[in-house]
Amino acid sequence: MDRKAISDAGLQVLFAERPSLLADHGFTTGFLPLVSFEKPAQPSRMKIGVQSGIGCAPEGLPAEKRNLTIVPDDFQHEQATCFNIKGKGLVIMTSCGHRGIVNSVRGAIKVSGINKVHAIIGGFHLMPMPLEYVRSTVAALKEINPDYLIPMHCTGTPFYDVARQELPGRVLLSSTGTRFTFGT
Repeated sequence: MDRKAISDAGLQVLFAERPSLLADHGFTTGFLPLVSFEKPAQPSRMKIGVQSGIGCAPEGLPAEKRNLTIVPDDFQHEQATCFNIKGKGLVIMTSCGHRGIVNSVRGAIKVSGINKVHAIIGGFHLMPMPLEYVRSTVAALKEINPDYLIPMHCTGTPFYDVARQELPGRVLLSSTGTRFTFGT
């Protein structure tokens, strides 16, 4: 992120390691623990430090990573954004889901204390994963029993195929410009 440009625009970035309330009606999960079979794929490395206002700020990292130069990105910083829709349950939005979509959902359930999941939307980061891993993910999501799955950009066709078979009528296809409205 270009921190100077953000500051010049009059915006403030708040970094929250723990769950946080958003605009009095949503919440973030905070850091997502690895509680399922899912493990983050590590296709990249992070260079620690900020140069010319751009980069990874060490103070936002766990203490054991702050003094390193380059580390594998375990996506420990990734979070989910969630809303509780009255009478329907949680809507859980991921970014790219590097920590695992099941870990993200279980993190949201733990933070909120709400077991009913209405919709899971976002990247499920399953494109590079083997088919058996995808099947395990679908089985775990089926156990959670969401009303809708809305996988996006990095999920991959194998997930759509397996999920549509295992959860008929619950997998919605999304593309650029698609709008979803969740309400009571």
